[in-house]
Amino acid sequence: MRIKKASSWLVFFVRRSPAKGERMPHPQTVLLPCPSVGHRAFEKSLKSIRIEDTDTPQQITKFVRPTLCLTDTLGAGYLEGELQRTDLTAALGMFHYPKFIERCFAAHRELFTVAQCRIYQFQTIPAKSGVPFVFGLFITDDQHNLVDFCVDTQQREKRRGVLLRLIRAVCTPTSVNRKLSH
Repeated sequence: MRIKKASSWLVFFVRRSPAKGERMPHPQTVLLPCPSVGHRAFEKSLKSIRIEDTDTPQQITKFVRPTLCLTDTLGAGYLEGELQRTDLTAALGMFHYPKFIERCFAAHRELFTVAQCRIYQFQTIPAKSGVPFVFGLFITDDQHNLVDFCVDTQQREKRRGVLLRLIRAVCTPTSVNRKLSH
């Protein structure tokens, strides 16, 4: 494993064989170590936080392209905002709080005209019920600045504590402090 220091982030480039049933990350995938969040079962299941589009039982992440993005990964051209609408429509069906995403996106439309929107949701799936226990959801820009976050009111303190530790692992300290101070 090669570790590279990039500003205040640790970037891991993993070079190993995948375990049975495990997907190997893309060579440019950024993996952040899972911080101690005070929930042992979750920490064991989420070995690292993936900074890419992800859909696993522990983490769901979707990157929404900026309005000004006019080409896809294959180089095909699109009208302004078309790729963003496609990504946002897909994101609304993936996450537990779609109305929060819509409101946050509308409130920060100017930012997301030029910046990528990144949506993260962390959860654990109890074996007994099989129903996801969602710790919460947070939205950042492409510079890892925290834009907003959402925590369900049921068991709020437990969820918020875990989510805040995950937010601090992913987001810039300045943006987290600014958001939490007002």
